[in-house]
Amino acid sequence: MANIKDVAKLANVSITTVSMVLNNRDNKISEKTREKVIKAANKLNYSPNPIARSLVMKRSNAILLVIPDISNPFFGVMAKELSVLFEKEGYWLYIYNSSVGNFDERVFLDLVEKNFIELSLIVDRRAKNFSSKTRDRHKIIFLDEINDEGMTVTCDNERGGYIVSEYLLDNTYKNIGLIAGEKDSMNSNQRIKGFLKNFKIRNIDFDKNNIFYGNYTFESGYENAKKLLQRKVDAVFCLNDMMAFGLIKYCKENNINVPNDLSVVGYDDVFISDLLSPRLTTINQDHQEIAREVIDLSKKILSKETIDKKKILIKPVLVKRDSVKERI
Repeated sequence: MANIKDVAKLANVSITTVSMVLNNRDNKISEKTREKVIKAANKLNYSPNPIARSLVMKRSNAILLVIPDISNPFFGVMAKELSVLFEKEGYWLYIYNSSVGNFDERVFLDLVEKNFIELSLIVDRRAKNFSSKTRDRHKIIFLDEINDEGMTVTCDNERGGYIVSEYLLDNTYKNIGLIAGEKDSMNSNQRIKGFLKNFKIRNIDFDKNNIFYGNYTFESGYENAKKLLQRKVDAVFCLNDMMAFGLIKYCKENNINVPNDLSVVGYDDVFISDLLSPRLTTINQDHQEIAREVIDLSKKILSKETIDKKKILIKPVLVKRDSVKERI
């Protein structure tokens, strides 16, 4: 079995040069030298990993998915849908859980360049700080509303918020509370925007002191519950299901009946929503349709086709279950 010394000898270069070429470490190495090393590595069938083959073929079939919290069931289901569909197309999905560290442009570039990533799917609002150079150089599809630049496939968050307020207002709820995501989260702000639009259309005042900010975790739903309930709200819209579960747990511990004493609506329709008691009324983002659109767009990008539509919004659907007491 050939080793790195054999490759260096055949290519007539140093071991260090072979290592740098195969690990894509030094841009100062000439293209001619790179070709010699790659040719030698393939002739000797030296491939401790797919790097040499990837360099020769100029493709790795590797897709990177960056998600903010792998413990959130919504992202787990999304990852599963994407991995199944990409594998059918001959690609492999690599998942990076960005909550484990400081995900920034440097970390992203390191991930992409070390692993010869062909295309990246990102669900992390910190990507909004990426330079235009990085966005242009690397093929990126945002699976969340990060900013108005770049290609995006996501659910129509503004429409989702609008549907929830329409449902609650139609059922005569007026003093409604919100547990939102982080203040700088564009998807959270879009959901709030859509939610408030219905109040404006109907000329109904909304008390913005009823908006509390969490971080899309179970804990932040639980922690905001007491503060929100002190405001005597009769319904709460949680901007994801995990925060809704946290709110409902607080209610159960304090003898507040959902939905008789308080109605609750979530967002995401994770599978647990249909298992807990009460079953959660929530917004379904249709992760299967999102995955299909991502695959179609990815294939166009990788084959260098012209992209006509840079932002694809999937229609959300309200799933009515047991956590809202219908008054009409």
